[in-house]
This record gives sequence, C-alpha cells and structure tokens, in this order.
Amino acid sequence: MDKLRIGILGLGRGITHLKNFLSLPEAEVIGACDRFPLLRERAQEHIAAAGASTPVLNEFDELLALRPDAIMVATNGKLQVEHACQALNAGCHVLSEVPGAYTQQECMRLRETVEYTGKTYMLAENTCYWDFFRYFRKWVAADRFGPISIAEGEYIHHLPATLMRPDGSRLSPTAAHAAGHRDTTPIWRADQPPIQYLTHDLGPLLEVLDDRCISVSCRSAPCHSPDAPMRSDGQIALFETAKGTLIKIMVTLNTRRPSEHRYRIFGIEGGTEWFSYEKAARRFSREADHKDGWDVIPIGLGAHGDDTSAGHGGADLKTARHFTRAILAGTPAPIDVYRAIEYTLPGILANKSADLGGAPVPIPDIRRTPFTHTHFWDSLGLPDVDPDPIQYQALA
Repeated sequence: MDKLRIGILGLGRGITHLKNFLSLPEAEVIGACDRFPLLRERAQEHIAAAGASTPVLNEFDELLALRPDAIMVATNGKLQVEHACQALNAGCHVLSEVPGAYTQQECMRLRETVEYTGKTYMLAENTCYWDFFRYFRKWVAADRFGPISIAEGEYIHHLPATLMRPDGSRLSPTAAHAAGHRDTTPIWRADQPPIQYLTHDLGPLLEVLDDRCISVSCRSAPCHSPDAPMRSDGQIALFETAKGTLIKIMVTLNTRRPSEHRYRIFGIEGGTEWFSYEKAARRFSREADHKDGWDVIPIGLGAHGDDTSAGHGGADLKTARHFTRAILAGTPAPIDVYRAIEYTLPGILANKSADLGGAPVPIPDIRRTPFTHTHFWDSLGLPDVDPDPIQYQALA
C-alpha cells in the first residue's frame, strides 16, 4: 500500500480532518460524507480549493461502498462507536474523534470489535500532540521534579449552542427563542455530562505520567445555564492512578469566559505547568537555582516547523499523519483501542460517581494483559534540547 485510501464521515468537526488528509502526500481522500447539505457544500468548497475531485456523499453506506482502507469517524459522540464498529466490520481501519465512546458498554463493544476484526483503531486525541507535553514527559522521565504526587487538568470551553436546526446549523436556546425557531432538536452535547469530555485533559497527563486510572470520585456543579439546562455547569473529578498519583480534572462547558486549557504537575521537589493564556510553560526543578522564582520555558502547541494553522496548533495534522504512517507501516497506533478506553472510561465512571454523590467508583483494567507502560512516545519522540529559559517576572 503506497497511500492510505481514507473516507471522512461527518463534516462538522470532520472538515478539519478533510483538509488535513487532503494535504497529506501519504493519503488519498476517496470520499466524504454527511447528511446535512450545508456541511456537504462547505466540504465541496474545500475539496475544490485543494484541487481534488473527492466525491461528497449523503450516507455512510455510500462511503463504505467505495471500499476505503480507513474511515475518519467525526460524527457526534453518541454515534461514534456505532460508526466505528460498522467501519471495522466492513474491513476498514478507524481513526475516531473524541470522546470515542459514550457508555461503558460501548467501550467494551469497541474493544471486542477491534479484536474480532484485527483492524487498527486509533483515538484522535489531538492534545497529546501538543509540543509542550513532550517536554513535560522528558522532565518527568528524567526525574527533574522528584516523585509525582499530584497532576491537574482543566478544560474551560463555553458551548451554549446546544440546539440544531434541520439544515445542520446550531444555535443556543436563548437565540432560538429570540428568533422564534421551533424546528430545533438538542445536539449530543446538550445533555452530555461535562466530565465525559475529559480526554483532552486526562489523555496527555496519563502519557506524561506513563500511568492509568484505577478509581474516581466526582461531584457535579448545579445546572444554572439557560442554554444547557440538561447538563451540569461543570464537574470536578479526582482520580487515583495505578502508581498512586492523584489527578484532578475539571471540565466546564457552561462558563462564559475565553476557552482555555490548564495543566499542572506537582512533584515533591518541583513541578511544571502550562496555561493557554500564558503561551509558555513554567518550570521549577530540583537541580536549578530558583532563588528568583520560576523558569519560563518558551514552548507551546506547535514545535518549530509545524504548520500551526492546521487545527489546534498543528496537532490535528500530526494526528492524521501518525495514524496514516502507522497503517502504512503496519505498526501499532499511538493511541490504540486499549489506551483510548483508558482515556475515555474514567470520565464515564466519574459521572457515575457524581450520580452517587461522590462515592468512589473503581475503574477496571480493560486490557487482556496488564498495562505496563505507554507506547505513545515511541512514535512522537522526545526533544533533545530544551529552549533557553526566561526569567519569570512575578507581579509586584
């Protein structure tokens, strides 16, 4: 196989994947599919701009009839397992958008289908490809902070557009009421427990720590938002890992403020953190002289030379490229079905804990053989040299 023949299912979020796979010399997009005319028209514009002649189809069966090697599943979160299993059973490899699965039963169905078909499944968790996490992993592996006791991740993303019109456009309940629209239906996020959208936070932290979660306790905030009355305004979960580290994850989709990610690593002799709005990492390591405070390390979403316009600082393109190269080389996917479930299932069980008032819930090991260590960094690699630190200027 010289090129991966791939089809794109879902052209909302999938429009980014369409553009990225069209740009990959190792891939050929043989079809794209969505039921909404508005999204198909937008896709046709991007295909024409790329100088391609990819057909844009209405139904998934039409896409599978083209006999692609792989399917990029970018449909809504409550349909991703159904579509992934349909593709796997049709003989296709699968790259799936997050969260990948919505229930524990779906996680098990996905695992069993991958094992039965022998096809490759990869979760498209793009945050794992952000460049600063390579440095986090390097520093943790080099024991620059001593034993890691605590890690934190926060995801703040205001998503009030929880209704969909028949043409596929989205708007908030407030806007729908003001415009007099009565033809709307709730989207899949409308009642999604926010903690179940935690893979952007938990996934990369598990890779940095080379670990997996074994239990969780979670609590839910009230439901005050008029634009998302069926979901909590936010949830906070506390996970225990197999190595004994505590990971705190907070997700809010209802808070009206700029979207951002925050990550923190706490070792007993130092630590590091990265906040979206600072656009650099702060580091406090045990072998450095920190009499004047933190070191600021100028690292961000994309590495030097990355196409940072290609979605999420270039991470979306890296995800597509690494999936494609794994299939062509016959090597394991960087985030295979077992690791994907280790990102996703903890959030599902965290919501179960919240329903139980915060009672701890165990997280089972879903592997056929016990987890020993991550293979994610085998393909991505770690940096050889750190950028020169900048002196941190604390507020007076």
